[in-house]
Amino acid sequence: MLRLRVRGQAATITSPVITAHSSGDLQLDGVSQVVLYNDDVNSFDHVVHCLQDVFGHSHQIAEKVALEAHKNGKAIAEVEGHTEAVHHKEQLVSYGLTAEVERI
Repeated sequence: MLRLRVRGQAATITSPVITAHSSGDLQLDGVSQVVLYNDDVNSFDHVVHCLQDVFGHSHQIAEKVALEAHKNGKAIAEVEGHTEAVHHKEQLVSYGLTAEVERI
C-alpha cells in the first residue's frame, strides 16, 4: 500500500497482488480458466470445501461457484496463468470433481 499526499489530502493507493507469477510470466504462459462441471456424485458441501482448499476461495465465493455449476452444468472456478490452472484442475480431479482448463 502506498500513501500519497495530493493537494493537502492523503490518498491511499493499493496495487494489485500477483501471487504465483509476475505479469511477464502471465504473458508468456497465457491466461486460462478452470471450468468446474456439475456431477451427480459429489455433495454440494464437498465441492465447496474443494474450491476453498484448492483456490483459497472464501466460503461465500466457493458456494457461488458451486451453485452456478449446479444450476448451469458448469462454472468458471478461477482465471489464472495456464500452468497454475492446469495444476489446480489436477487438484480438483484428485478430489473426485470434474474440471477442465480452457485457454482464454
